[in-house]
Amino acid sequence: TAGKLLGKWAGADLELNWRVVYRLAELVYRCSLCRRCAQTCPVGVDNALIAREVRKLFSQEMGISPEAVHKSGTVNHLKSGSTTGMGTAAFLDTLEMVEDIIEEKIGRRIKIPVDVPGADFLLLHNAGEFLAWPENPAAFAILFDAAGISWTLSSEMMGYEGVNYGVWYDDVQFAKILVGQVQAAKRLGVGKIVVGECGHATKATVTIGDRICVGDLAIPRESCLPILADIVTSGKIKFNPEQNNFPVTMHDPCNMVRLMGIEKPQWTILNAVVPQNQIYPMPNAGSENYCCGGGSGFAIMNSQNFPQWRNHLSSRRKARQVLEAFKDVLDPSIPKYYCAPCSNCKGSARDSMIEAFHFKDKYNMTYGGLVELMVNAMPGLPQPYISWEDEF
Repeated sequence: TAGKLLGKWAGADLELNWRVVYRLAELVYRCSLCRRCAQTCPVGVDNALIAREVRKLFSQEMGISPEAVHKSGTVNHLKSGSTTGMGTAAFLDTLEMVEDIIEEKIGRRIKIPVDVPGADFLLLHNAGEFLAWPENPAAFAILFDAAGISWTLSSEMMGYEGVNYGVWYDDVQFAKILVGQVQAAKRLGVGKIVVGECGHATKATVTIGDRICVGDLAIPRESCLPILADIVTSGKIKFNPEQNNFPVTMHDPCNMVRLMGIEKPQWTILNAVVPQNQIYPMPNAGSENYCCGGGSGFAIMNSQNFPQWRNHLSSRRKARQVLEAFKDVLDPSIPKYYCAPCSNCKGSARDSMIEAFHFKDKYNMTYGGLVELMVNAMPGLPQPYISWEDEF
């Protein structure tokens, strides 16, 4: 591991040469930064913090970082407005597609608010949602419309992408991206920034952002989960949990739960939109949950053997945890839903559980976000919003 290598280096048991440096540069990315080991370490060693700081040194001092995270990630983000390379025109075209999905799903068209000055909040999605899981931003629009919430998206170049890959490896890149996002919100005059279902984006914007969002950049920022929980508890929308009458387990994303302490809102929601006898909590749920296997850049790193590492090693413990949760309903005649309110976690589920481990074929299991379950439980809408026939 990177920690062992650093220990040998510090103890002068290892000669400093390019092979050692190269190996260390690789090993610090063989960590998902989930910090579960730090939570249980009897002497408080935080391997994730060490790995992240070494990544920062390599990037900021030596210009060494994975292309997927740096060049295709933060550099592309700052250049085009999104890590996906999706410019403003493409973003607006994508929103039309999302509106088409809404109309197809619920039988009426909802106009997604864009560039609304003075809205209560600016919603920042992980741009991967628009390309890979557009039913997720569509569900947000359906819920907010039904609840009468004042919100908006931004078409400004830095205003429609919520991710911030800099949080994984580089303070300078992190700050550049966050400043751009905050300035886009400031120009719209919104009350606050709300981050959608993305763990690292939430941690970056809400918690780590405290270092940047001071003075003229000060603006309230929060996760979408408390707002979604308020929709449930306030009665703004009446949900019928029987419309989600199938086994559901929920993954607690590391960045939001263990690293930020957001433990209750998602479970408040789940308990309101799924029958109690259909909720199958994972062993070691909550802050003791296991990482999806795709954190800290794993979900997008496809060089060397990182995909195999992610799909067959780092995600294996998560897959076992899911099977343990569903152990009594693994019969493939029973449809099951793995709820992951985080974009990177869904990407990991797709790559490991669905494609590598064939959970869909073996166990009739699919995956998706939390807002999709909420919309599926809304009375009066055509059923179902979630479909096991969809190609995720």
